[in-house]
Amino acid sequence: MNPALKHLAERALVRSGVERFARRTRRGRTLVLAYHNVVPNGEAVSGDKDLHLPQKEFSLQLDALAETHDVIPIDSIGHASPLSARPRVVITFDDAYMGALSVGVEELAKRGMPATIFVAPGLIDSVSWWDTLAERTHGAISGELRKHVLETLGGSADSVLRWARSKSLVTSSRPDLPRIGTISQLALAASQRGITIGSHSWSHPNLCALGQADLEAELSRTNQWLQSRFSSVVPWLSYPYGLYNESVKGAIAKAGYLGAFRIDGGWLQPSLSLPSYTLPRLSISSGLSLNGFRLRLAGM
Repeated sequence: MNPALKHLAERALVRSGVERFARRTRRGRTLVLAYHNVVPNGEAVSGDKDLHLPQKEFSLQLDALAETHDVIPIDSIGHASPLSARPRVVITFDDAYMGALSVGVEELAKRGMPATIFVAPGLIDSVSWWDTLAERTHGAISGELRKHVLETLGGSADSVLRWARSKSLVTSSRPDLPRIGTISQLALAASQRGITIGSHSWSHPNLCALGQADLEAELSRTNQWLQSRFSSVVPWLSYPYGLYNESVKGAIAKAGYLGAFRIDGGWLQPSLSLPSYTLPRLSISSGLSLNGFRLRLAGM
């Protein structure tokens, strides 16, 4: 649909009251939101444009959440909520981008909202391969390219960038591309009230492409690194690229995680019991209108 027509339709649905009615049917249900980066006001959006939400838009989304939903910490997942309660939301961030750690956490703190940041320690203070490639492909990575990178190259940063350079897709990393945060930035964010830290594997590979020993190392190394540095670590993981299989789920269970998240799927089941390793989330991409955001929060 034409973006302008889509925005008009979304506004009409919100004004009609349909969104309020749909939201009432979700009372007591829980939705987990998946964010990536928050771009500080005044900075240009670059890299994979779906992942980098301007601070102003993030702020408006949080205000909309405060009006209609209860924002709860991740450890409240699995705990029953009264049916009379408002819908519940858990806020998560993947990758620990600098913007998420700074202005993202700042906006949450202003409103007293909790959130969990999923960290891949091997990416600390770096530019991701997906932002590097997307900048050369007009801000988006095609399905065919993504499939090759994740399935053939295993989503490994070294392998992807080596291949991309051989194809002249990448020459050098631009200094103005979004960066994953530093250890000190992560430590400052983790010290804020309501902010918890979860695992996003060690180096953000496609976990399904790893042998058993490498898979277990990705999980155990991350746990050790996080727990030795932060007191707010929680036993939850988000799958890199949202990819998993039975072998991956088995390794995560063995490592002692309480739950693991996809990057799709919407609302949690009312009868959820833990541990669970295929938990859904709603990915919030840049470019989503505020009315579109409200409709998705109502289950539409």
